[in-house]
Amino acid sequence: MKTIRHILHFNHTAASLRLACLVTLCLAAILSAGAQQRLQSGARAADICIDRLRDSVLVSLRLDIDSLSVRSNRAVVLMPYLKNNSREWLLPSVEVVGRKHALYAERNGGSIYADADTRIVTKQKGDNLPVEYRAVLPYTDGMGTLQLCFREDLCGCGERDRLAETHQPLAQADVDFHPVLAYLAPKAEAVKARCLSGEAYLDFPVNRTEIHPDYRRNPAELGKIRATIDTVRRNPKDYRITRISLRGYASPEGTYALNTRLSSGRTEAVRRYLVDCYDFADTLFALSHEPENWAGLRRYVEQSGLRDKNDILALIDRTDLQPDAKELELRTRHPQSYRLLLQECYPGLRRTDYRVDYVIRGFDVEEAKALVRTRPQDLSLQELFLVAQTYRPGSADFKQVFDVAVRMYPADPVANLNAANALLEQRLPEQALRYLDLVPACPEAQNARAVALILLRRYDEALPLLQAASSAGLQAAKTNIRILQLNDNQ
Repeated sequence: MKTIRHILHFNHTAASLRLACLVTLCLAAILSAGAQQRLQSGARAADICIDRLRDSVLVSLRLDIDSLSVRSNRAVVLMPYLKNNSREWLLPSVEVVGRKHALYAERNGGSIYADADTRIVTKQKGDNLPVEYRAVLPYTDGMGTLQLCFREDLCGCGERDRLAETHQPLAQADVDFHPVLAYLAPKAEAVKARCLSGEAYLDFPVNRTEIHPDYRRNPAELGKIRATIDTVRRNPKDYRITRISLRGYASPEGTYALNTRLSSGRTEAVRRYLVDCYDFADTLFALSHEPENWAGLRRYVEQSGLRDKNDILALIDRTDLQPDAKELELRTRHPQSYRLLLQECYPGLRRTDYRVDYVIRGFDVEEAKALVRTRPQDLSLQELFLVAQTYRPGSADFKQVFDVAVRMYPADPVANLNAANALLEQRLPEQALRYLDLVPACPEAQNARAVALILLRRYDEALPLLQAASSAGLQAAKTNIRILQLNDNQ
């Protein structure tokens, strides 16, 4: 087989784009494959392929000129071009000439259309001369669906206003990148357990444990606890309280025995108050207490500007001293700081931490669709995923559901992966990569990261990711990799 290769360069007059095109002419008999499209000149086009490879659009076809009739002193010019809804891109022409015309062109140089890239092919009587045609042009964003058409100069006159035009495109292909993304379905929660928590700074008379609801700050602080409980109780159809945990803290002031009694007794007083308010069963509560809140004192001192801060921290950290001995040394060795701590720090150390644990019933898809906008915190990740499946991928509603899901479950790898995929549907790779940084390596994440890199035109970084995901059996990766490497038979 004798093969002639010719590199053509084309400057598009409208866009000044340099087009590098390769036309390969194979002067040998080639078996016909695929349906043939007949041109007005009698030439037939077969094996037409329009494909995207990275930043290039590839056009290939086989021109059978055996049925094309051309007189010895004449020429027929075949002018392929690509077009979409808004513009067209000229491809190098093939000028099929008779024997006498070929001799004339060889002596005088040039083709009929001197301003266009053209490959001259001599047609001789009885010869079977299929032309293997290859052209490459730069891809530009938004090319979309490209149609391959032909114009033909049937007389070789060089008059553009007399060119014959194909009535229907010979082939068409969408050359934009439409990534295939692999979403993960979250596992169902066996029990949707949630909790609400807070801190209450209740005031008690000195060394007393009974609650006075109207005493000092108590109306507001008790109101905080009740408001938390009421948030759950006001929706008995959907919520059920399973436990209320209370943990009381006292300050290190006074003896450890006294503070043990105060922290325990005051926590019990809060429980009795809530039982009276709501008629809760005693078994609903879990109580604990911390007699002296040294950890809270340490945090305060560490963040303070006390001059003897380091010495006080060293004293707090000592493990060889009992609490009463430690408090005495703090009071006697650091009297000025101790007085300040009594006024500014110790009141905040006396508090009651509360936590309301509850479970939420499951919701069907229609219920969940309404809750996405009103109470998304009540939905499991799986329920959010099922809602997303009711919307068109890439739509605003589709993206919103995954955005809500990742806000409700910010540390969940599945939520982050699916949120990244939803952003990639909207061609927002930079934002998607931020979510993918929180997803452990897996084929689905490799595919998503590769898609983001392709959209950023970082093809060499994307290829190994798609190869790895494809080797793991992910079909989406096997589809996406076509934009980076063509099959051997293409």
